[in-house]
Amino acid sequence: MEEKTRSATMQGLYVGLTTGAILSVYSLILYLMNLHMKQGLSSAGYLVLIAGMVYGTLEYRKKFSNGFMTYGQAFSLIFKIGLFAGIVAALYTFVFAQFIYPGFVQEILEKSRVTMLEKNPNVTEEQIAMGLKYAAMFTSPVAMMIMGFLMNLLVSAIVGLIAAIFLKKEDPSLNTSM
Repeated sequence: MEEKTRSATMQGLYVGLTTGAILSVYSLILYLMNLHMKQGLSSAGYLVLIAGMVYGTLEYRKKFSNGFMTYGQAFSLIFKIGLFAGIVAALYTFVFAQFIYPGFVQEILEKSRVTMLEKNPNVTEEQIAMGLKYAAMFTSPVAMMIMGFLMNLLVSAIVGLIAAIFLKKEDPSLNTSM
């Protein structure tokens, strides 16, 4: 029986797209349950991302890399999974804010207004208006898509740098320090 092979990029694409789809479904479920504005639940999506990265890397190491993987290979694969998951999640964010729930931007701005008043009850209407003006620049569907994607890349890089330490498994037959 012939063994199947898969490149690390194809593994990153496959697992990343799958992870991105799971993140999108999770986000949609939060919206349908009216929990989309709960910061803790929304942040739990990062756990899904990390789980996808770890699973995809371990699966690749076991099935397609003879059980071994260098730190660089592990980091690269983790980052690729995060990259492709981030693309899917960013596209979902745009579609969500633009078409599924067009009132999302307004809900974010209203929550920002309430937060400003809670943190500083003496804030003037002019200060609130100025703060909301700046907040509105970063809460358009396109801006949220771009910022979400960039944040995902940052998280992917940080997780990759740390997780690769634990997911690497050097091939002892390549050890030349004799």
